[in-house]
Amino acid sequence: MADRALVIITHGEFGIQIVKSAEMIMGEQEDVSALALRPGDSVDDLRAEASAVVDNYKEAGKEVIILCDLLGGSPSNVALYLAAKHDVKIFTGINLPMLIEMLQGYKNEEDTAALLARAEKTAIEGIRLLDRDFLKNR
Repeated sequence: MADRALVIITHGEFGIQIVKSAEMIMGEQEDVSALALRPGDSVDDLRAEASAVVDNYKEAGKEVIILCDLLGGSPSNVALYLAAKHDVKIFTGINLPMLIEMLQGYKNEEDTAALLARAEKTAIEGIRLLDRDFLKNR
């Protein structure tokens, strides 16, 4: 069994709430931390908080996967800062299908590359434009 932790870092309460949504579907999860950059918060404070979380997981011997909302935003910049300090994987563009896929496999999947590839595929497949034509073709 793999020993991994997920760290979600987003603008606003998005990351905290997406974890709560996933837990509504899958039950409470362990080794999952969600951090928020709220209006008026300091990026330096977020960096320090994220560093402490990742440091704790790493000291416990866990592989860390970070999920962020937006490439180039402050949360992803914090994640990149952490990648310079630690061997972590970073996903941007978090969505609920991606998170559920990660939660289904982050403790059981032995092959990290396979888990990340599956989560990326699931995230992309979770994006669909639906209209009347979609309904007609079902």
